[in-house]
Amino acid sequence: EKLSLPQSSKVGDLRILAQKSFAQGFLRLVTAEGHVLADPNQSLQAAGLQEGDYLTAIVQQAKMAATDGAFAIWCHGGDRIVTWGRSRSGGDSS
Repeated sequence: EKLSLPQSSKVGDLRILAQKSFAQGFLRLVTAEGHVLADPNQSLQAAGLQEGDYLTAIVQQAKMAATDGAFAIWCHGGDRIVTWGRSRSGGDSS
């Protein structure tokens, strides 16, 4: 699928567009050279992307764990964990 963004856009903008286009919440974007586009604040230009470049979107499956009073969700290879619930049960990831 062809995605288009202004050159002034950031990697995070591209990820959001890809997530909406593919109806997938957790994606990892990889360039044809194998570079992972991990920094959402990096400009497309700084990431070395040019018009017509091809990317691979890898769907990451969310994982969830629970205790008696808290939950956590993360993606294998992802860069964040989201927790909620009672802090004494593991629900505080601050």
